[in-house]
Amino acid sequence: MGIRIAAIIILVVMCSGQVAMAGGIEVPPNFYDWTGVYVGANAGYGSGNISDSINGSQAFSGAIAGGQIGANLQYRNALFGVEVSGDWSNQQGSGSSLSASMPWLATALIRVGYAYDNIAYYATGGAGYAHFSSSAPTGLTSSSTRTAWVAGVGQESAINRNLLLRFEVLYLQLIGNAATSSGVTAVSSSQSVYDIVFRVGLSYKFDWTRN
Repeated sequence: MGIRIAAIIILVVMCSGQVAMAGGIEVPPNFYDWTGVYVGANAGYGSGNISDSINGSQAFSGAIAGGQIGANLQYRNALFGVEVSGDWSNQQGSGSSLSASMPWLATALIRVGYAYDNIAYYATGGAGYAHFSSSAPTGLTSSSTRTAWVAGVGQESAINRNLLLRFEVLYLQLIGNAATSSGVTAVSSSQSVYDIVFRVGLSYKFDWTRN
C-alpha cells in the first residue's frame, strides 16, 4: 500500500510541473536563477509500517509540519543543492498486537535536478533521523532516536523572484531496529520500519548573487 501511495504522489508531482509550465509565460531558458540560500516551512502527511519478527506488522500515519534551510547552485540547466529539515510528526498507529509512533523526524539531504526557467525537477537523498517508539502486549518495547537512509523526488516552482513552492515525496528506511523486554528472561525481536512522507513547502530565497 505504501509503495502505491508513493507512486501516485510521484505522478502528481510530475504532472503539477507540466501544468505550471504549460500555463506560464514563455520566457528564455534559465531566465530564473536558482542559485542562492533559502529558508522556509513545510507541512504534509506521513504513512509508514513496522514489521516485528514476533508481533507482526502495524501501519502508522499522521500529519507532519516543520521547516527547512538549504542552498542551490545552478549551472546551465543542472541544479545542485543541500538541505536540512526538521518536522514535528503526529504519525501513530495501534492494533491488537502492536502500537507505534514517530513524534519527530529530521533529514540532511543533497539534491540533483534539472531547471527550466522557474520550474525545477529533482531527485534527493541522504540521511534521516527519527524518534520511533513501539510497544506490544508481550512486553516488547522500543523507544529511541534512529538513523535512516532517505531517497525521494520533488518538483519546485518559483512563484516570483523570492518565493519557492515545492511538492516532495520522501522514503525513509530506519536502520538497526530492535525491541526488547525486561524481566527474568529477556526477549528481543528484530524490526523493519519504513515511512513515506509527502510534503508541500514554501521557501524564501535570498538574492545574494544579484545586484
